[in-house]
Amino acid sequence: MASNKPERVFNIVVVGMSGTANVRGDFGVGKSCLCNRFVRPEEDDFCDRHSSTISQADFIGRIINSNHFLYWGEVTRHYDGMDFTFRIMEQTELIDDTSFSVLNRSSTKSYHKRCAETKLSSAEKVAYICPDQLGDELSFTQQILPGGKFQVDGYLLVFDVSNVRGRSVSKQKEFVSELYSKIVKTKKPIVVVAAKYDAMEPMSLDELKQFARDKKLSIVECSAVQSVNVNLPFCLLASMIDRNRSRPREMTYHEAAKKRKDTVDAAEAKYLQLLHITVRNYRAVWSSTKAELEKLDDYKCYVALAGTANARKKFRSHTKRLKEDHQSRKLRQYLSRMPGMLTDIYPDLETINGRYWSACRDALESHSRFNDWFVILGQPWADSEYLDKDEDRIPFQLMREPSISPRVEKYFQDHVQDLQLAKRKERYKSDFRTMLGTLRSIILPGSNFHEMRLHLENLECYQNLEEQERMAVFIAHQNEIFQQARADFLELLLEKAELFIKLDKGAKVLEQVNNIQDELSTDERFTRLGQFPTERYMMVINQFAFMHNLVTSSCYLHKQERCIESQIRDYIGTKLQRCNSLPIKLLLLGTDGLAVELAKEIRELTKGGFQLNESQVEIETEILDVKNLTTDIDQQRNFHFDGCICAFTSLQSFEYIKTTLEKTKIVEEGNDDEPRVLRNIPVSLIFGRDLSIPESDSALRDEAQRLAERIADSTVVDLPEDGVSPGRKFFPSQIQSSVQTLHEMSTFRVAVVMMCGDGYSLEPTLSYLMKEHNCQVKSSCEFCVVMGMTFGGRKQKMELEVVSYHQALLNRKTTHHGYVLCYSPDRNASFQMMKIFLAKTTGIPTMIMALSDDGYSSNTGLITEGQGIAEKSDSVNFMKARSNFLQSSLMSSKNHFFEDVFKRRKATEKTHQDLFFPPCTTPTSDDEEFSDSTPDNELEGSFEFLNTSDTASLGSSASRDDEASITEGSSIGEGNEISRKKHKMHKRRQQIEKKLVDRKEKEKFLQSLEQLMESALLVSVSPDTISQGETTPDNKGSKRPSNDEPHRKWWFKTTRKPKGFLKGVVIEDLVVGPSGIPVFVEQCVALIEEKGLTIEGIYRKPGKAADVENVILRIDKDPDFQIGTLSMNIHAVASSFKKYFGALHGPFIPYKVQNDLIKKYIDLPQSDFLIHLKACIDNLSPKRYTLLKYLLQHLRRIIDNEEFNKMTKDNVSICWWPCLLHPQSKSVKDLTNEAKLASIFTQLLENMDSILGLEVETAEEALEPLGQEGGGADEEGGQTSESRESHGNVTEHDV
Repeated sequence: MASNKPERVFNIVVVGMSGTANVRGDFGVGKSCLCNRFVRPEEDDFCDRHSSTISQADFIGRIINSNHFLYWGEVTRHYDGMDFTFRIMEQTELIDDTSFSVLNRSSTKSYHKRCAETKLSSAEKVAYICPDQLGDELSFTQQILPGGKFQVDGYLLVFDVSNVRGRSVSKQKEFVSELYSKIVKTKKPIVVVAAKYDAMEPMSLDELKQFARDKKLSIVECSAVQSVNVNLPFCLLASMIDRNRSRPREMTYHEAAKKRKDTVDAAEAKYLQLLHITVRNYRAVWSSTKAELEKLDDYKCYVALAGTANARKKFRSHTKRLKEDHQSRKLRQYLSRMPGMLTDIYPDLETINGRYWSACRDALESHSRFNDWFVILGQPWADSEYLDKDEDRIPFQLMREPSISPRVEKYFQDHVQDLQLAKRKERYKSDFRTMLGTLRSIILPGSNFHEMRLHLENLECYQNLEEQERMAVFIAHQNEIFQQARADFLELLLEKAELFIKLDKGAKVLEQVNNIQDELSTDERFTRLGQFPTERYMMVINQFAFMHNLVTSSCYLHKQERCIESQIRDYIGTKLQRCNSLPIKLLLLGTDGLAVELAKEIRELTKGGFQLNESQVEIETEILDVKNLTTDIDQQRNFHFDGCICAFTSLQSFEYIKTTLEKTKIVEEGNDDEPRVLRNIPVSLIFGRDLSIPESDSALRDEAQRLAERIADSTVVDLPEDGVSPGRKFFPSQIQSSVQTLHEMSTFRVAVVMMCGDGYSLEPTLSYLMKEHNCQVKSSCEFCVVMGMTFGGRKQKMELEVVSYHQALLNRKTTHHGYVLCYSPDRNASFQMMKIFLAKTTGIPTMIMALSDDGYSSNTGLITEGQGIAEKSDSVNFMKARSNFLQSSLMSSKNHFFEDVFKRRKATEKTHQDLFFPPCTTPTSDDEEFSDSTPDNELEGSFEFLNTSDTASLGSSASRDDEASITEGSSIGEGNEISRKKHKMHKRRQQIEKKLVDRKEKEKFLQSLEQLMESALLVSVSPDTISQGETTPDNKGSKRPSNDEPHRKWWFKTTRKPKGFLKGVVIEDLVVGPSGIPVFVEQCVALIEEKGLTIEGIYRKPGKAADVENVILRIDKDPDFQIGTLSMNIHAVASSFKKYFGALHGPFIPYKVQNDLIKKYIDLPQSDFLIHLKACIDNLSPKRYTLLKYLLQHLRRIIDNEEFNKMTKDNVSICWWPCLLHPQSKSVKDLTNEAKLASIFTQLLENMDSILGLEVETAEEALEPLGQEGGGADEEGGQTSESRESHGNVTEHDV
């Protein structure tokens, strides 16, 4: 049966020398510190300033309780495998802090006698913790002496082995000896403690050892401050008290100190590691960091051993080190910017001007870019908050700091040396470029560098340049002269625009294009592109297509800086304010409250905005009665209104209108100078609804019509025939019609047409032409601005549209009452385009403007010719102006061009009725073509309106008389709205019939044009593979692919068509070797990677045509043909390899998948598109997937050696994508898609790692076993070949 006997508690009394300072010296022997460390061992709980001097009040408190002994509480300790529970009592003598004598001496026994007492009692005595507890007991944990009694079990006799002033060793020994003689009589075990051993005095220790030997006592060396061997004396005494317990192992002070040090060091290492992980900001605050660390065991362990103060000290050391590291890192960052700063501020030797670093440093502060590179701090840079900012500007103090300045100066010296070397190199390069330019007749666009060496190798500049630098200069020169030759040839094509305009659409397109080339061939700009016949031919075709199918995107300068469209769009969009329209100001005239009621109706109608020509406009009204009108007439008031609406409902109200207009607007013959306040304001007579007057009163209508015929710029708006508007005199449709008519009477349109690429600056031209305070952008047209103008006292609105010539030709249906045709007198192409456009606007008022930035021109012939054109026509004027004075030139008082345009607008509209009022709408997109042909869906839908109720009377069998009667409707009001609709539909039908007649001829012409562009693009795709036996469109021997081979392109053809193996073979039918790759493919890859990886231009430079044809013939007969048996160079092998894939039937990625990829490439962002591309590749058949993976790995190794072979990703893509994707090029749409296919293949090359999971491998490692029937695991795709097929494989057979 288990015993329930409680564990024994050892009651230990700690005694030693005590008393006043005269007795014990300046310090005590360490009894309290020993008890403190034993009972509360954690470093934060240890106090080394225990004092026996207290106040009388503290003495009688519950802690002292008027006794000269301190109860330290109960504690359990584990030592040497055993657990001990102790109650600790310290015998001392407490001193009064006022008299400095022992408190309550009269009633107290001597210290020696009290120590010999084995039974102590003190009711409700509270355990002592620290000096701060005295007088503040409630703030600390209270532990009561159990039962108020204490039975002593043993003694710890404390002997201080340190040297203390005022206390000699002999004095302490005498005190201890006397004390020992008293307590030994109690027959309780005694252990001697050598306290303060960390400050041990040898003489004191010797005396103690002698005393212990004499008394046969055990000595334990310890240090309460260092927490060394503190538990041992207590546990040793407990084993002496309880003989049943084994004696603990005793350790010397040095052994215990070493153990303690190892423990603290291990805890410190973990704590420092913890700081390294958790504290990364050197500005971390200890209070907040401590709150986080207190949750972690490593911190708790270290604080228990070393204390919070040491933990804080380590924290501060850590943050200091972080700060130093941060400062070093920022310093390296600042110094790393020095080369860039020096390059920016001192880009050349001229800016340095031979100065030393000190002078250049002093000049930095005055440099304009100083603030971009430097910052001036108001304190030392290492201590400033600037270090914490995410900014890399250099603190300028570093430039002058003695420890750093030498490093900065070294950067400067290195920079000067680099500039000197670069200057020499640039001089050599400049001389070399100059020499290349002097050899213009020898070095043509497309010349070979190696062939030109003979003319260059003796030059000093050539000899002082590296081969790579020479090649770079030569290539840059080639690009420059090629682009210049191309631009010159384009100018030639634009100058000869008439040749393209005059071509017969019914004749053969190819024959006409060749005739144009023959006519151009005598020009030096044509022959300069002799090395690029395909490019030249393509430019001719594009120009031909552009001139006959004007699309803005086809312009050579479209979306470039010199494109007029882009410049106009940018300027108008950023400089001018976009508005719905300028407000319309109306004068309302009427008697008997009609004007007031009309104004009310207008306000009601315009509450939600007034819609006019698809734009929101504001309407401002002013009412004029008889009294005000008479006053205004007398005062000759100027009326600035856009129109006047006169309201009447009866003959009486009409007579008022008639009388008023006769006084204010009608001018009798011979009195043209007579002032009339409404003379220049258009008028609308609106017939109001009056129930007392029959609506069919024809007499009133006839009177109104006769008055309108007498007044210039006037109209009559009648009541609608079927209108119902209870309680209203005026209908919304009447107001809408009146405002529309008045707006048209006061608005005219002028187009300013400019040529793309002209030499004058567009921005100053537009800025002076369009004053920001005088015009606003029209919301329905991004190229049109609305300007207010005044002619002869009449306010007008001018819609000014600024467009390019091709945009103006594209939108010929837009009504313009005048044109300002600009051209550069220094550019013949600009002049020729102006002439072409002028021929299409015969009879329209036109101003020809010869524009230049400086107002001078070296080509006076074009100015003279422009003046001659203007003199031959009454409707054409000529003016020469500087671009920034265009507005002042056009709008000067001497120039009445805009006024003439406005006055002649009616005649212009009548003369060009078909041009200005077309029945068809104009394409709105830049990419839509303007042609006389209408799309099928438009033609079909165009007849739908003929079946409406409004046209029931028209019929398909309408007679000529019926058609004539349609146009005879009255212009008064909406009563004849149906007649106008019928007239409009009649004109529409005539236009559609005309289109249907010419449609077949137009379609035939466009089809021929598409075929010609297709053949031209085929030639431009891969010019390096043309052999002498092949034909191109340039030598007029080109043939289109036959119908039975729709996917075979000319670059796959030889002198005889492939037969046998290559004829119609798809990839799935290829015979493969054990590795799953065709033997011929493996051989080519092995040869090219062995001999051609570092060969410049591999796959780009063509091989010998005869060798390539020989390989194709042999592989055609024998699929296992060994190409290594032939003697040929590596370029022939590469060309044969490409031709092999091109000759196969169908592309690697089937056409269905290609079309889907093109759509996704346009619609999806790049990241999503790559995911879709990977899915498409994964769904290829096993053989396609394996072969594609093998080939792409090979191309990867080609690209990895681009430093030597100059084959970048783009170069490899250009050479390979046509061979693998087989572009169809059946239509113009296919031609536009081919650029997207090339980009998709480039994306596949760039992202092959993520798409196919590829790594850099050798050709052998890239092979992956593939079973005869397509079985086996497909590791890359993560599925078997059977699973590939089950996922819907797409092959050429699906197309």
